[in-house]
Amino acid sequence: MRWLRLLALVLGSGWFIPVSCTVATIAGTPLVAKSDAREVSRRDTLHSLFKVAAEPGEAGRPFRVLGLSEIAPYIPGGTAAGGVRSLSFRLSASSGTLETGSSTFAYRVLEDNGREQLIELVEDYRDGDNTIWSRYRATRSTVQPVSSRMFYFGYMFQAAAFAFFFALLLYFVGRLMRRTLAASPPDEQAAIN
Repeated sequence: MRWLRLLALVLGSGWFIPVSCTVATIAGTPLVAKSDAREVSRRDTLHSLFKVAAEPGEAGRPFRVLGLSEIAPYIPGGTAAGGVRSLSFRLSASSGTLETGSSTFAYRVLEDNGREQLIELVEDYRDGDNTIWSRYRATRSTVQPVSSRMFYFGYMFQAAAFAFFFALLLYFVGRLMRRTLAASPPDEQAAIN
């Protein structure tokens, strides 16, 4: 039962809170991001940064990127802007990359049945603050959102709050264990060792 004494020593140490809080924040940030993933099938509201890829691209680019609010003019019955009569949301290549001043966009066609494609578009901010995944089904003239998720540096602050309280709880458990072990009668201490 030496491990019990060691556990009490580690948990009750003054260094435990900063070390465990840092580790829990690093480990917890992806968990916060995962919990913020959104699915249309669950009736979740997609992230406002949801985007889709369409062809033809602008200014010699392989494709263009549009927010959901920007695609309405290009679907049947819409009024296209900028002289472009229609766009195809069904993409000709199985993958592609586009760099802009602030982001890198990369798409992959995950499924293609000849009429409809399942596409995932990933936007990576150049400053490293955000990564946004937009997944949708596309035909030549329609887009049906499926899911969105993102990794945002601000998730670290949410994880840090939970990590701090978790580390504090473990610290108090360790202190309680140390007091309990120190107060136990000598014959019990010998049995623990």
